[in-house]
Amino acid sequence: MKALLDFVPLVVFFFLAKTQTIFVATQGLIIASVVIYGLHFALQKGRLEKGQWITLLLTLAFGGLTLYLRDDMWLRWKSPIINWIFGTAFLLSPIVGKNPIPLVQRFLDQVFELSSTAWKKLNLTWAVFFYFLGTLHLIFAFTFPKFWIDFKVFGGTAIMIIFMVGQFILLRKHLKTPENQN
Repeated sequence: MKALLDFVPLVVFFFLAKTQTIFVATQGLIIASVVIYGLHFALQKGRLEKGQWITLLLTLAFGGLTLYLRDDMWLRWKSPIINWIFGTAFLLSPIVGKNPIPLVQRFLDQVFELSSTAWKKLNLTWAVFFYFLGTLHLIFAFTFPKFWIDFKVFGGTAIMIIFMVGQFILLRKHLKTPENQN
C-alpha cells in the first residue's frame, strides 16, 4: 500500500503534463507530493523515512525552481539527482555511520540469508543501478526531451521493477525460511 501511494504524485504529474502545461503538471506534482507524504507522515506515526524526506524536499526544491523561474530544466534534474543520492547512500553505507552495514542489508535482511561479502556485493549492485538509472533519466531529460515524461513515468518505473524482480529471482535460493529466520 505504501509503495502504491508513492506513485500517486507521478500519475498526477503524467496526467497533467499530457493534458495541460508542464507548469500545471509541476504544481500538481508538488501538491500531490505534499498530500501523499503528509499521509505517510500520519500513517508512520509522525515520521518519514530518509528516502521519503529526500524525495519530498527535492520535489519541492526543483518543482519550486521550475515554477519560480518558469524553466522546466530544473524539474528535469530532479530524478537524476534523487537516483544519484540513493546510489551514493548505498555506496557509502558499508563505511559510514554508527553501525556501518550495507543499506540493502538493512532493507532485505528479514528476507534473505547472505554472507557479509554477498551483502556488500548486492549493495554495490544497487548503488550502480541507481547511478545507471539516474544517468538514463538525465539522458532522456536533455537528449530526448520529447520522451522525457514518458520515460520518467513508465521507463524508469519499468526498469526499477525489472531490476527488483531480477534481484529476487537471482537471490531466491537465499530466501529465509521459517527454520532459518532469527
